[in-house]
Amino acid sequence: MKNEEKLLLINEIQKRMSQQKIKDSNFIEKYGHVRKIVHCNTEDYKCIAVGKTFLWDKQWKTFPDFLIDYLKIVLGKEWWELNISKNETEQHPIIDWCRKMVKFQNMQKINSNGLYEAELNGAMKSYLLLTYDLYTIAHNFELQNKVINRLKDKKQFQGALFELFVASIFIRAGFKINYSDESDRTTKHPEFIAEISETGQLLAIEAKSRHRKGLLGQQGVTKKNNLGITQLINRASQKASNLPFIIFIDLNLPKNRKHPHCNYKQLVSEYKKSYENNSIKNKSNFIFFTDHHPCSKNDYSAALNFNDPIIAVSTKPNFEIKENDLVLSKIKKSISQFGNIPNDFSEMDFDNIINIRKDV
Repeated sequence: MKNEEKLLLINEIQKRMSQQKIKDSNFIEKYGHVRKIVHCNTEDYKCIAVGKTFLWDKQWKTFPDFLIDYLKIVLGKEWWELNISKNETEQHPIIDWCRKMVKFQNMQKINSNGLYEAELNGAMKSYLLLTYDLYTIAHNFELQNKVINRLKDKKQFQGALFELFVASIFIRAGFKINYSDESDRTTKHPEFIAEISETGQLLAIEAKSRHRKGLLGQQGVTKKNNLGITQLINRASQKASNLPFIIFIDLNLPKNRKHPHCNYKQLVSEYKKSYENNSIKNKSNFIFFTDHHPCSKNDYSAALNFNDPIIAVSTKPNFEIKENDLVLSKIKKSISQFGNIPNDFSEMDFDNIINIRKDV
């Protein structure tokens, strides 16, 4: 090979390496520190690897197509058919989301590629965010059977939903996670342990979600205006151990209380009540108050935007985090990426508009 040819080849390699570096950086910025979609086409099939599991289907034209089916695969055909046959008032929240998603989808026009194109409504976004959290955990770590079983149980669904949300936050942020051994009944355990990749320090993570009547499968109608989080904070604080401790509390607010400013003063008041009673004093490093469940003004309108979490930071925690600002920054960044779901298999783009096949 001549010198000129060598130089051209080197320049081309360097150019492509630079382009790939930019693509990788853009990917992390949008989706976090997760594995990319592993997929290929063979004859008429789209094949997708989820962790060590290999799945395929002829109908997966877009990544949301796969996600819609993936939730059904995880929950199992028997569970799905049993629950979809129930009356609407008795149906599991996941089935309710699916029913409203299909109804909304059928109202949309089909584009030139033969796919439905629509901005997400609350039900569709709820469904896709759950299945994407499941996919993220399975593809980067492993799904726990106990979490799947709780997800299937209408009474335990809300707690499992929020735990999956929190676990996916730490995976996107680049932490390694390990679930606690709950077979040990001699002591209380957090949801999981997260390892900071930069320092190797371990963090204990706990998640609690506020149950409200009429929301996420709970019977009745919510009438009380209080946030009702004091007891949740106290219960979560009992899981503190000899590690730095981070708590996530989901407010699970109804539609008429989604605006953060109307809840801030009340939240501070209830937080202080727990702190002054010494039930949480110095036990946690951070408490993240979220409201992560998406909703719409009605079944036919776009999903409302998420509010940023309210964060309580302890000035004198029992156990210090070595890279406190770094950890806080990584978690906040990951929370901001919640809702970013790839649309196309190759381009990995998502702008709150999705394309799905016609016969979901």
